[in-house]
Amino acid sequence: MLEEQTNGLSQLRKLQALQAQKKAQAKTSSMVKLENIVGVYLGTEPTEHFPKILDSNGNKVQEEKNGRKVDKRSETSDGWTYTFAEFATCKTIKIVLPQRVNVQLMGAYKLGGLGYDIKSGNMYFIEKDTTIQITRFEHDIYVIAKIEISGLLELGSSR
Repeated sequence: MLEEQTNGLSQLRKLQALQAQKKAQAKTSSMVKLENIVGVYLGTEPTEHFPKILDSNGNKVQEEKNGRKVDKRSETSDGWTYTFAEFATCKTIKIVLPQRVNVQLMGAYKLGGLGYDIKSGNMYFIEKDTTIQITRFEHDIYVIAKIEISGLLELGSSR
């Protein structure tokens, strides 16, 4: 009988560990890997990022402010939130970088990391394992713009 109880407790611990693992996985399951998103920096000033506080089960801790519940945030910043516009769609890209970086106005950057594709908000929010790389296709963009502009001028001059 003692052996059955020990086996039962062992099985219970295994199930609890599996449940905790699944719960932790569920908290990040909607987070997806976003890679090679081309964003253009339009000059928005970066803001400090304060992560949401999670309880021991991985749930967001809430507090009441001005009569409504909001997610509680850490008092310690974990980086800076930069805002870019996705090339060709103008979808907003918010990315949390661990420190301030020198970005150039109208510069094109390849962005990536773990985050969310928030379709209803027409934006990406990238907050974990973030990467930023400068891209070098300003010349190609200029050529495309030049072709479009010259085509408009030709249409205008034929009238």
